[in-house]
Amino acid sequence: MRGVLFLCLVSLINPDLTSAQRARQGIVTLEDARLFYEVVGSGDPIFVVHGGPGLDHEYLQPGLDVLGRTNTVVYYDQRAMGRSTGDLDPSIINLDTLVDDIEMLRQALGYQRINVLTHSSGMFIGLEYASRHRENVRTLILMNPIDAGAEYRDQEATRLRAATTAEDSTELSNLRGSEGFRANDPGTLSQLNRVLFRRLLRDRERISELSLDLAATTARNGEDVSRLVELSMGEVDWWEKMLTVDIPTLVIHGRYDVVPSGVSRALVDALPEGRLSVLNSGHFPYLEDPDGLQSALSGFFVELSR
Repeated sequence: MRGVLFLCLVSLINPDLTSAQRARQGIVTLEDARLFYEVVGSGDPIFVVHGGPGLDHEYLQPGLDVLGRTNTVVYYDQRAMGRSTGDLDPSIINLDTLVDDIEMLRQALGYQRINVLTHSSGMFIGLEYASRHRENVRTLILMNPIDAGAEYRDQEATRLRAATTAEDSTELSNLRGSEGFRANDPGTLSQLNRVLFRRLLRDRERISELSLDLAATTARNGEDVSRLVELSMGEVDWWEKMLTVDIPTLVIHGRYDVVPSGVSRALVDALPEGRLSVLNSGHFPYLEDPDGLQSALSGFFVELSR
């Protein structure tokens, strides 16, 4: 495991947050990468693992900041994404290093045990971390997980086609054929994500409320990072892996998500301590059902404290 060489912490005053929620930003420098992180709120820590692969944490804000009212929320950008760095090399960008990064960040910030909240494909990193570092994980929260195999692939494809309008198809074709797309232009790729992600919402007109303006680093490296991470996952049997994650796990599903509900129900059945909460949202519940999300998390934590 790679050691932490240097930790830099700076404060950022955000006028939109209460004094208890003011964000603190910093950099953890490792032997082969630098991790940018942001801490909001106070209380029992929740480490947020963003999806992608090939995105950074920005799309989860400000929606998940509300959790800072009761918890310390720790966001970070995965390697080579956002304000984090890392060479685009299989030895630098892979599942093992992404899992190690959570552990290094936990140690650097001085937390003994953490709650891990993942979104979408971030579930794979969270599951692997919980499997390897059981003693450091209080709970695991899988928010809008994707299929861990191929069983629901056809159902999801059907639901996605139904959510795709003629306008979506035309705009996607034009964007993917543009010079900006070939040059990894941040503005072009940001617009591409808006078209892709609006199909995942219960109310597609709310897409402008998601923070999807990609950082230049994310736009430049996203495709390569996605390829490297997926390559490193190889033939992992995730259903077998879940049997080793014997910690309280909350699976959150949006009833209007294109990912079929069967995916989340199968995860709950496979996880030794899995439980399910279904919200009135699509793939981004912190935008479309924030009250339901807060209620689900609060109930989960209260139940465990009894």
